[in-house]
Amino acid sequence: MSFTVTVGHILITEPGGSPQMYERFLLTGNPDGSRTLRTVTQSPKGDLLRDVNQIVAANWRPIECLGRLFYKGDPHGSVLRRVTGDRLHSYIWPADGDVDYAEFDAPPHVTLGFHNIIHDSWKMCFMDTSNNDMQEVLPHSVSNTWNGRTLGHGEKIPSQARYDGTETLDLPAGQFECERFIWATSFGKELHVWRTGPHHMLARMLVATGDKEGTVYELGSMTETATTWNP
Repeated sequence: MSFTVTVGHILITEPGGSPQMYERFLLTGNPDGSRTLRTVTQSPKGDLLRDVNQIVAANWRPIECLGRLFYKGDPHGSVLRRVTGDRLHSYIWPADGDVDYAEFDAPPHVTLGFHNIIHDSWKMCFMDTSNNDMQEVLPHSVSNTWNGRTLGHGEKIPSQARYDGTETLDLPAGQFECERFIWATSFGKELHVWRTGPHHMLARMLVATGDKEGTVYELGSMTETATTWNP
C-alpha cells in the first residue's frame, strides 16, 4: 500500500508589485487513487484567511469539502459539502446562527469551488484535451464574489474554457511540463491556467484580461514524498 504527500505554496505577483505568499497547500495521493487537498489562503491585503479541506475520487468526481472563512478578523463560519450520487448536500454553520441545510443537483462535470487558487486547475479536470474547442466549466461556488469574501450555499457558475496545448515553465519551484488552458470566466476575466503532473497541480495562472489584469499566481515551492508500507 502506498500514498504520496505533496507540500508547497503559491506566490502572487500583482502589477507593479513583488511576489508575496498567497496560499499554502498539502495534497495527499491516497491509496485508492483519490486525492485530499488542504489549503490555507491569505489575501495580499491581510484581511482574508480561508482554510479548505477537500477530497475528490480517482476520476476527479468531488466527494467532500469543508471550508472556513475569516474576514477582517471575524469568523464567517463554515461550509460542509458532500456529493452523494447525483445530489450535492450543503451545510452552513454561520458564526452567529444555527446550521442551515440545502440540497442541489450534482451533474457529472460539477466541481466544488471554495476559492482556493490552486483548485482552479482542478476546475479543468473534466475537459477533453484532444481538441481546442470551448467546453463548459461548472463549479458550484460558495460565493459569487471574485475573492470569495462571503460564505453561503452558493450556486453553480457556468463558464467556458479550452485546452491550449503544452508548455514548459520555469518557476520559482523549478521547471515543469504543463498543460495550458484559456478560461473565459463569468467574472469578466480571461484566465490562462497551467497545470502539471498527475495530480493536476496549479503551476501558474495569469489574469490575462479584466480586473487585476497582469496578476500572476505561480508555484513558489513543491516537494513530494512517497510512502509504501505493508501493514
